Amino acid sequence: MPHTQTILALDGGGTHTRIALIARDAHVLAHASGPGCNPYDRPEWADNLRTLLCSVPHTGLRAAVLGMAGYDGARPSSLAQRDVAFTALGPDCVLELENDVQTAHRAAFAGNAGVFVLAGTGSVAQASTQDGRSARAGGWGWLFGDEGGGYWIGCRALNHAASFLDDPGVTCAPFARAVLHALDLPTQGSHAPDALREWLRTRPHPRSAVGNVTPTVLALAHAQDPHAMALLQAAGTHLAALARTACKALATGQIAPDMPWSYGGSVLHSLFIRDHVATLLGQPAVSPALPPLGGAALRAAHLAGWEVDAAWVNRLRQTLSPQSLQNALS
Repeated sequence: MPHTQTILALDGGGTHTRIALIARDAHVLAHASGPGCNPYDRPEWADNLRTLLCSVPHTGLRAAVLGMAGYDGARPSSLAQRDVAFTALGPDCVLELENDVQTAHRAAFAGNAGVFVLAGTGSVAQASTQDGRSARAGGWGWLFGDEGGGYWIGCRALNHAASFLDDPGVTCAPFARAVLHALDLPTQGSHAPDALREWLRTRPHPRSAVGNVTPTVLALAHAQDPHAMALLQAAGTHLAALARTACKALATGQIAPDMPWSYGGSVLHSLFIRDHVATLLGQPAVSPALPPLGGAALRAAHLAGWEVDAAWVNRLRQTLSPQSLQNALS
């Protein structure tokens, strides 16, 4: 590998961070994953980022693009993110940091125009036109935003559970019991309320733990639980509103027929939510052309001066597929 030119791509969310070292032929030479690196809710974010950046070889590295939650060039925390990356990668690498929704948008549309809705632990939307204009909506964080994201869904599911522990006769009782069972928590008895409190207190990263309740809600919705279905419909309504707001900021007012929308994040992997968003937006979603790591890789390839065409993008899609990455580990 000494003479191999490489680029580095990173997708840093609030819960997970993924990194890949990619050769000029779009082949993944190394990859790793770790905890989130959002400085707004991860006190240890710098160590998480530094560890991942140092986990792959830097030999032949031409350019690196890091898509990171919480990044915005003017913020003090963003300057700190850049300092960690620059120290880890050294002065010889062309380095660019950007917000993770920008990276995911580029991946979803392979650099073209569209409206991208990201709903992982948090939520945000970005609309971009072919002439380079863009606008975002959402991404305000878990304390007073991120509606429709995984934390938002999990928090409301746990609110149902708390209401049930106060009053077992509430209408949401079957839903609440199922949520508590999924967490291996008691549903009755004098110690049940404290068990739920202790569950949250002992989580290494409470926001991620609350967000991880979402798969239980998805499973209950699939089983036709009315409270789970209503909760996911409410999430989809919020996510569609984010898309419209991003378009409004571009003065388009609505998603035009020639403005496709796409998606990313664990919440929008749910067909139930995605179909609801599509109904509200009046058109089906376009499947992402690449996973978010691919958006960082596309930009890094351009910075490295590599030729990037449709064939290269297709090879990158294949090499970044979960099966290919898993095979690379075996």
